[in-house]
Amino acid sequence: MSARPVSAPSLAERVHDAVLGHPAVHALTTGAYGTVTSYQPGRRVVGVRTGVGGTPVEIAVVLYFGQPVPRVVDELRRRVREVAGPVPVDVVIADLVERSVPRPRSGSR
Repeated sequence: MSARPVSAPSLAERVHDAVLGHPAVHALTTGAYGTVTSYQPGRRVVGVRTGVGGTPVEIAVVLYFGQPVPRVVDELRRRVREVAGPVPVDVVIADLVERSVPRPRSGSR
């Protein structure tokens, strides 16, 4: 039995991890219409849609209530650009929740 090769994380996965690592982010989500998703071989990355050729990277997040939203959006854009380079970044704030709400378990990244 051979070991399954492990591939390097895709751009969408790296963006996902960078965004989810922000202390004001509760979760990433597919957005109101379920379109903010990147499809990878055998899996999908929820809350991140990466573009090509100068199209924006789109993220959809659920934030913790009480954070200054404009500042958080600026910080999230900066985090995405650290991973993706100098690209436009669209940020969708899908919802706000209290810190007492448990983080969802992620079946897909």
